[in-house]
Amino acid sequence: MNTHREALLARVARAEERMRALLAYDRTNPLFSVNLTMQQLKVLLLLSGHDGMASQELTRLLGVSLATLSGIVDRLVTQGYVTRAEDPHDRRVRRIHLSPAGRETLDRLSDGGTRAARRLLDRLDDDTLGQLAAVLERVAEAAVEEALDRAVPLPPSEPGDLTPPAKIGPLSSG
Repeated sequence: MNTHREALLARVARAEERMRALLAYDRTNPLFSVNLTMQQLKVLLLLSGHDGMASQELTRLLGVSLATLSGIVDRLVTQGYVTRAEDPHDRRVRRIHLSPAGRETLDRLSDGGTRAARRLLDRLDDDTLGQLAAVLERVAEAAVEEALDRAVPLPPSEPGDLTPPAKIGPLSSG
């Protein structure tokens, strides 16, 4: 066992824990202004990238039953975040669509996170930002390597990303 490496890993874990704790207490985060469960948020996030998913596809990606998904979607419809529509090619299939209100909510959550990150990053000098960028790029590479080693599907590639696009896999509950 490399005790120096273990100490470094513990230091990283403590710093990450501290960051999460600090961010969790930031009540200006728009996430605290929405009344969504984790499963509901997952549905919105999935629809943001693949609008008009069939209910069966959502159940597979979320790892829930059709009855459970129906309840989740019912509540999202009631809150105005999604709509249901019959598939034009197969009347047995119901497609779930992100509503304008759902899209606006996700945009607001994303923008809030981006603004919070920018406020933090603005406090760092250029040398530190360069180091952070290099480290995060390497961590992202390691995440891709880990996903490939474990045969975990990768999300769609971002512009400029050299990773091949892949199908989205099931989302864990934890």
